[in-house]
Amino acid sequence: MARSQDIVVEKDDVDCRLSTWITRNNKRVNFNSVNTLCRKGLVRVNGLKTKASYRLVIGDVVSIPSILFNIAHNGPTPKIDPKVSKVLKESIIFKDKYLLALNKPEGLASQGGSSQGARHIDAYKSTLQFGANDVPRLIHRLDKDTSGVLLLARDIKTANAFASLFKEKLVDKIYWALVQGVPKKEEGILESYIGKADIWKPTVDTGANGQKENRWDKENKKKALTYYKLIEKIGSQYSWLQLKPATGRTHQLRIHCAELGNPIIGDRKYKKGNDRNSKDLPYALKKLFLHARSLTFIHPLSKETIKIEAELPTHMNSVWKHFGWKV
Repeated sequence: MARSQDIVVEKDDVDCRLSTWITRNNKRVNFNSVNTLCRKGLVRVNGLKTKASYRLVIGDVVSIPSILFNIAHNGPTPKIDPKVSKVLKESIIFKDKYLLALNKPEGLASQGGSSQGARHIDAYKSTLQFGANDVPRLIHRLDKDTSGVLLLARDIKTANAFASLFKEKLVDKIYWALVQGVPKKEEGILESYIGKADIWKPTVDTGANGQKENRWDKENKKKALTYYKLIEKIGSQYSWLQLKPATGRTHQLRIHCAELGNPIIGDRKYKKGNDRNSKDLPYALKKLFLHARSLTFIHPLSKETIKIEAELPTHMNSVWKHFGWKV
């Protein structure tokens, strides 16, 4: 069987036609090409042949053959870099017969895009198979510049089981971030409505009042909810925040921190101006200081309670040590 890329459908794409979803994510593919591939069974949903008119459901695993990406990019499939493959194997922090967990390096995308080439984890899934019958499948995603715990299922049954866990909010997710300034309240709830316009053309540094006025259009935006807690601070300059997203909107934590008035250090999209790096800091503040610290869940197949933690990336660990913050 030809190699395929597996993508798990998230909330933002629910009820979208399969053909529309594919062409939206592969700009050079037309509807006729997609219809042909669906009719031949080369595009599958949850391992089954599916019509192009099928409406997507959260947790669906869409398998798209490599031929589709060759059409989309009008060129040869990019070569696998053995150095990236080695880095990914060394980043494995959990493995059983059902799951793999990586401490995803910052700067490496979870899935491909128009300019990613093969520099994304999904392109290397076959190198993480380790004798299993199937290549692993991404269960969820992290932004390219976010590091931390990333789960892959080693078969379709596990992928579907974990899609249900995420849908039912039975996975406890904790992120750590270094932010500018100190929140007025040490802990609280960040709530807003986020739409595609907020992601592609964000309004930065809106503050809490601006958020209510600009983001209340429920027809075009979806509710986003995050719990935050201050762990440490350095005067009024920097804060270490613990973030627990209750929903999974694109760029949710980055947008919420900006709306709080404490944008994440290194976030050039949702923050005005550049971070001014203090001369005595051990690391330039150009990388994003956002890390998926842990995932906790009851394993749907083994029934064990699992907590997976990922160590801080180098740039964050250096600053944490410099500030005297203990992990």
